[in-house]
Amino acid sequence: MENVAPKRKVRNREKNRTWQPYILLTIYSVVLTGISYISINSNSQIYDYPFHMARIVGLAQSISHGDWLPNLNYLFTHGSGYAVPMFYGNAILYLPALVYLMTKVGTLAFSSYAFIIILSTSWTSYFSLFQITEDRNKSILFGMTMATVFPYFGFGMTAAAPFIPILIYCIYKVLYMERLNPILLGVTVSLLVQTHVISTLVLGISSGIIVLFNIHRLRWKKLLSFILSILIALALSIGYILQYIEQNRSQTFFVSWGLRDYPFPSPTILAAGSLSHIIETYFFPIALVFMVLGFLLMYYLKPMSRALLVTSLILLIASSNILPWQSVLRFTFLTVFQYTTRLIYFLPAFILMALFMAEIKHLAKFLTLVQIGYFVITGPLNFLPSASNYKEKYGLVATNIEVMRAQNAQATNAYTNPQVATYWTSGNEYFNLSINHKHVEEGIVNQFVYDQSQVTISNIKQGYNRLDFDVTLVGEGTEAELVLPRIWYKGYVADYSSGADGSQPEIVYAPLSEEELLQYQEAHKPDVSTKALNDGRATITINKGGHVTIRYRKTTIQWIGFVFEFISWTSVLCYSMFIFVKNKKDTL
Repeated sequence: MENVAPKRKVRNREKNRTWQPYILLTIYSVVLTGISYISINSNSQIYDYPFHMARIVGLAQSISHGDWLPNLNYLFTHGSGYAVPMFYGNAILYLPALVYLMTKVGTLAFSSYAFIIILSTSWTSYFSLFQITEDRNKSILFGMTMATVFPYFGFGMTAAAPFIPILIYCIYKVLYMERLNPILLGVTVSLLVQTHVISTLVLGISSGIIVLFNIHRLRWKKLLSFILSILIALALSIGYILQYIEQNRSQTFFVSWGLRDYPFPSPTILAAGSLSHIIETYFFPIALVFMVLGFLLMYYLKPMSRALLVTSLILLIASSNILPWQSVLRFTFLTVFQYTTRLIYFLPAFILMALFMAEIKHLAKFLTLVQIGYFVITGPLNFLPSASNYKEKYGLVATNIEVMRAQNAQATNAYTNPQVATYWTSGNEYFNLSINHKHVEEGIVNQFVYDQSQVTISNIKQGYNRLDFDVTLVGEGTEAELVLPRIWYKGYVADYSSGADGSQPEIVYAPLSEEELLQYQEAHKPDVSTKALNDGRATITINKGGHVTIRYRKTTIQWIGFVFEFISWTSVLCYSMFIFVKNKKDTL
């Protein structure tokens, strides 16, 4: 009888070798997050740190009320609800939200958000490079290096960082390795879509350029693999997509105005600087040094590395005023970028992966040493508790530790009483086009509007996703219009009891005047002929007095989408497990 013990030992040893890099990178990510705690919560202050903090704490509030798939975030607009979850995926925020529920410390929750990005970036970087090079040590170094590249966690695009190595590997394996399984790319694109739509668009453009540089390698089978990946991605994100489409069709949102004038003046949209200015002010200067190094070593690089470097150079040039951004491109769908530099946010990942793929002795060690050293000096060692890093430039005169304490206090106050302590929506993108931004800031949109000679309101109570009040009509057989302290989104419903009767919430519109139409045209606003009254607030008509309850409920389209999305994910996971088990059996 054959002795299977030696074979079992070999398999166990190989299994340990498989998991050891991920365990090592996990420990590394914990340490990296720990030493970066202050820089994570301070370095992001000049970006959308409060906005993302509100997303985390708002999700925590929803979970505490049993709402695990919320449509609205009630930490915005003084507790009336903002539809950011329907346009900005929450998937990456669940662990930070749970951390907040357990600790009630906002900076700790935000650091756990950063930890997820750091950890997943290190894992996907290791996995992707190892699949390409089969060099375990170099892949570990790549994972460690990539974890330090994107330190601006207040920048929404940073959340997309973990998907870049996987995306590049998926393109590589189809074009160069003849491995045509479309599932991994489909899953990657789906997660990208539900993490950050603008990043998805930027990476889509980047991927298109990379594929064009390798078009001579493209065959019908490879093209079919890419197409199937897109179809899988659509199926895996169909709930989010249908919800997004349904809301966009229900009204014209402020975000649909590409050249919008809030919170910054319209001329700043896609206001590209010169190439030299772009280089001088680039977020990641060390990446440009690496790019120059890459071009010096171009002769020794693999074709895919060359494609990544040339793509990086094209994107760098394209982000400057060499392209007609102000004269032509700012009137296209590209206005969604707001800033041309979004095109080059992911360049460090492209450049580093290009160089780590090279078979040049000691190059990986050099890149790791320089990048991590640069990160430590400009990050943890620069952001000390007693420092005021942005005192002069951004007016954050308090020390880093005081700024963090203020953020924790705001998170606690907003979580406890969002009607009093509220968060800024960052850009009011998901309000109606007709919104008056001052009315949002001053809390006017959170007030009832009605004719007191026709109707009276009493016993007003507000809670999570609930507005209760009693209404009495002054005259019998009359009706009265009531503007609610809620910005309308498709899904709001009114429940009538105690004899009350009335209509369902809707937006009231009025035609635009000729002068207003001309103003809209000159400002390049969306082509509409009506304007929403009352800042796009929900309005009901009361026919009989009694009790009224206003809630948001998922629409039929939303339920269909998320059920289909759940079925799609279940099917993909089951199929993947089947293939995994089958391959394991074949190797035994």
